[in-house]
Amino acid sequence: MSFIKEYKNGKKAVLKISSAQGDLNVEFPAFLTTFTNSFSSNWSEEQVYGRQDPIGTFQSTKRKINVGFDIVAGNLDEAKKNMEMANKVSRMLYPSYTGTTSNALVLSKVPLVTIQFGNLLQEGGGPLLGWIGSWSANPVLDMGMFTPSPGMFFPKVYNATLDFTPQHKQDLAFNSGSTGNPVKFPYDGG
Repeated sequence: MSFIKEYKNGKKAVLKISSAQGDLNVEFPAFLTTFTNSFSSNWSEEQVYGRQDPIGTFQSTKRKINVGFDIVAGNLDEAKKNMEMANKVSRMLYPSYTGTTSNALVLSKVPLVTIQFGNLLQEGGGPLLGWIGSWSANPVLDMGMFTPSPGMFFPKVYNATLDFTPQHKQDLAFNSGSTGNPVKFPYDGG
């Protein structure tokens, strides 16, 4: 068993991404390099005469997640699988169409995905629904490539990043009269 499989299976360090459109699923052994979970509150402000501070009207709270990770291959078979998984994530960024001709295609499904990494990237213990705003998987050239035949190159390591915008299925707000929010959000601490 390779050290990558041991890490993935032993630590349960797996970044799972699945297309909400159908059958595309990937599981990367998650060698995280960056993880940012940011929230921004949007307010409409009105400055009125005779008042020092503006009057604020709440509009929304937005959440953005950025994940950076290395995709590592210990052998040629793992490198081929990594390339296939990176290609699958790229395909998940495109919608589904229906129609019989290329001039009459109709958008049928938007490219939503679910994503999960342990207790850090989840919703209610399961995957988090949303969309990938940007995705890149760049070969780390200094780490080399497997070259099984002339003209065939399989990177040993990719440096990958994705920006994710969640669409929460749970009510995250505090309810009037309650003493706290029972939802384990954004992280599940057990």
